[in-house]
Amino acid sequence: MKKIIGVLSCLFVVAFIAGCSTSNEAEVEESSSYNLDDAFEKAKQQVADEESPEPDFEDVSDNSMDSNVSASIGQSQPLKSESGDMIDVKIDSVEKDAGDGDYYVPENGYYAKVTFTVTNLGDNPFEVTAHQLDFYDGDNMKGELNSRDFYSETIQGGKSATGVAYFDIKNDTPNYEVYFADASWTGSY
Repeated sequence: MKKIIGVLSCLFVVAFIAGCSTSNEAEVEESSSYNLDDAFEKAKQQVADEESPEPDFEDVSDNSMDSNVSASIGQSQPLKSESGDMIDVKIDSVEKDAGDGDYYVPENGYYAKVTFTVTNLGDNPFEVTAHQLDFYDGDNMKGELNSRDFYSETIQGGKSATGVAYFDIKNDTPNYEVYFADASWTGSY
């Protein structure tokens, strides 16, 4: 608010001096073409731009980090974490798992066992859980994450960790897609 008042005061002084000056006819004509309303709007916009908060994200235009590209199983993809640090995610393998036959028995015949590796390329610790993964069968039906060997780790900067996540599959299809954040990997059994 103080900035707006200061800018308006400056504009008033400039307009007052321009109106009171005794100069030749060309200068008077030039000062009369000065539009105080336009100057006020421009000053108001400048103050609003200075006071507006910076966005909480960075525009990452690097094609190597294009989230629309799907990798194959075994390939890694660099991602930017919510804290701004870089991580590298690789889906190492996906295989069918029949469960333990006792407590962990899949509803539709098998689990998709997803083995993945996350490397923290930044300086800050990064929390990784199996909840960050999604699994879709060939019919685009999302598999349900199972609590068997539930994975949750904090990975320190410059370090890697490998985990496993189990998904109860809806349809027995040969193709699948695995997501971590907005990156995806495609494969088939």
